[in-house]
Amino acid sequence: MSTLSTTNLKNASSASNNIVLNSDGTVGGAALATTSDMVGITTTGTNTANSATLTVGSATGISAGMFIVGEGIAPGTTVSTIVGTTVTMSQASAASPNLGLSGTEPVTFYANNKLVTPGVVGGMLCRAWVNFNGTSTVAIRAAYNVSSITDNGTGEYTVNFTTAMADANYAAVMTSSSNDQSSATGNTVLDILQTSPPTASAIRILNETAVGGNADPDYACVAIFR
Repeated sequence: MSTLSTTNLKNASSASNNIVLNSDGTVGGAALATTSDMVGITTTGTNTANSATLTVGSATGISAGMFIVGEGIAPGTTVSTIVGTTVTMSQASAASPNLGLSGTEPVTFYANNKLVTPGVVGGMLCRAWVNFNGTSTVAIRAAYNVSSITDNGTGEYTVNFTTAMADANYAAVMTSSSNDQSSATGNTVLDILQTSPPTASAIRILNETAVGGNADPDYACVAIFR
């Protein structure tokens, strides 16, 4: 087998090297994502719902075309222009608006010309989740983007989001269990209450037993994808 010995490979019409073969055997070049590309540029941002501008704490390293990721910012939103610390945003779809940051919050900017970045897969990310105890006084064990749980009665709860979804057209994944699995109430199924459709700010759920009737679960878990 012959060996091609070179350091750079590029398209004949390209002005720069597309692929660089490093002396340690690794591959580099402008076409490949670096660690900094994948980590992104994180700063703080402030804006309001449906606003096309975002004021950032620092504009260093931010350029047009980069993906913007942050709570309340619709997946696929990119930088249209940047002047000083004012970023003008371009949304991927008018049907999925930017809902605005609740105060000054972290925002991250990612390169738009790499194979995979969090900006590209933003629509696949979990938008909210919660693990809570549904018995006695309801208590959240751990959560992301869930502000509180409202106890509506035996086995009935409302999960309230800290930052609202773009709309009510999200997917909810839910599970529940009780410590006493030998009883009828221990065998439970968690469902969305059909009499109370989900909204952008909250979802109402019902914990039913396998034999009928409601029951408070020891463990209830809800995850939201949008």
